[in-house]
Amino acid sequence: LKAIGVACQRTWDIIKLTFLGIIQMVSGQMGAGDVAGPVGIIQMIGESARFGLIYLINLTALISINLGLLNLLPIPALDGSKLIFLGIEGIRGKPIDVQKENMVTIIGFALLMTLMLFVTYQDIVRLLFK
Repeated sequence: LKAIGVACQRTWDIIKLTFLGIIQMVSGQMGAGDVAGPVGIIQMIGESARFGLIYLINLTALISINLGLLNLLPIPALDGSKLIFLGIEGIRGKPIDVQKENMVTIIGFALLMTLMLFVTYQDIVRLLFK
């Protein structure tokens, strides 16, 4: 039972730190060099594995919690935007035009892919010029 309480507390701490990081990114306190993409995450996984299994498990939990939270943000192409659309439909009492919803999703997806390419580029530059 104590382990469940500790796990819940650590999960809550990670959630708070994730939102703090998002606020720092939006406010400009955190730069693009402070964010890791797929290449950076793989590098962190390798480093964690070298330190031991518990570090790898902790990193896995951190990544899982972060992905779950970020997926719930109201950004088009993520589940959070779908929840917003469902809320709007519930308030209006009628569905949103599928073509409009698809257009918003496509634009959001394109922006997310652009961000992913940028972050991956940053990871590679950081790896090469470290």
